[in-house]
Amino acid sequence: MLWLSRIEGIGFKRANLLLEHFGSAEAVWRAKPAEIREVRGLSDKLAQKLVSSRDEDTLNDWIIELEEKQIDFYSFRHPRYPGLLLEIYNPPVGIYVKGELPDENLDTVAIVGARKCSRYGAEVAYRIAKDLAKANIVVVSGMARGIDSMAHKGILDGGGKTIAVLGCGVDVCYPAENIALMERIIENGCIISEYPPGMPAVPKNFPFRNRIISGLSQIVVVVEAGKRSGTLITADLALENGRDVFVVPGNVTSALSEGTNALIKQGCPIVTEGNDILFELGIAYQEKEKEAFRKKAGASLSPEEEKVYGMIEDGTPVAAETICRKLHMNIQEVQYILSLLELSGLVRKVPQAGYVRES
Repeated sequence: MLWLSRIEGIGFKRANLLLEHFGSAEAVWRAKPAEIREVRGLSDKLAQKLVSSRDEDTLNDWIIELEEKQIDFYSFRHPRYPGLLLEIYNPPVGIYVKGELPDENLDTVAIVGARKCSRYGAEVAYRIAKDLAKANIVVVSGMARGIDSMAHKGILDGGGKTIAVLGCGVDVCYPAENIALMERIIENGCIISEYPPGMPAVPKNFPFRNRIISGLSQIVVVVEAGKRSGTLITADLALENGRDVFVVPGNVTSALSEGTNALIKQGCPIVTEGNDILFELGIAYQEKEKEAFRKKAGASLSPEEEKVYGMIEDGTPVAAETICRKLHMNIQEVQYILSLLELSGLVRKVPQAGYVRES
């Protein structure tokens, strides 16, 4: 699959055709030229490219490089390949991952926007991302200058996990000044790319990587975008793939708000705080609900709440994923209960660690 993913002209559709015809990638590798030409939808030129690209030494070199650089490769047939990404049109044949993919059951939200953003846009992106961290939401972005970088910093400073999707190899830091941020992301999430290690950042790659940003996310939040920008490409791709797109309203006199305000005119809902997104995901609460739970917590907890609370200790932080695994509970249910316990003052979230009991 690593070999197939690196052949120019073999996208998701053609890879599927080959796998359905031969049964496995290994069988494609071993197939005779005449057998490959029998596959419908494959040109003679592409069939020839498949045959001529077979080089076991090169393939072994690629594998060794991934091992040395601690990079994982997941094809669309691998169980670790994100399920949400498979739902989009033309998903990548495979992805390279540096770091660790967050739990598949965690909610994911993309925050994207202008590289040359305003101070207002930077502050809003940072604050929304930091708010989402409190509810164990994973933030996805592109690690570009401006809004993307502020979104990554916000979720990390809030103790959450994040995914950066690059238009270059996962071993290439672009922009170069984000090297410290890149290291933080790898420690608390991962870097993803469909491009092999060493691939430089070239302009043509970025529109393609935008489909992965939207594909990995349930919701896309746009914070500042010009009239013609890559951010709007991400928003359009998200809408085409059935994702919800939220927009931060901007100054009507600013060129940075032309794209976002146009999305609002098209009917995209407005977001002004993280709670707007949490409410859409079904894990936010109105003030009446919060007050009701505070009173309820003072009296008694439900059996499920007692179980979760019982997993949390006084001094050692416990991650939500650990609670899910030990109690065999759904991550959304655990997130909901942890948020309620935090609202009640019974537990506190420790950044990059988990939850502890409040003394």
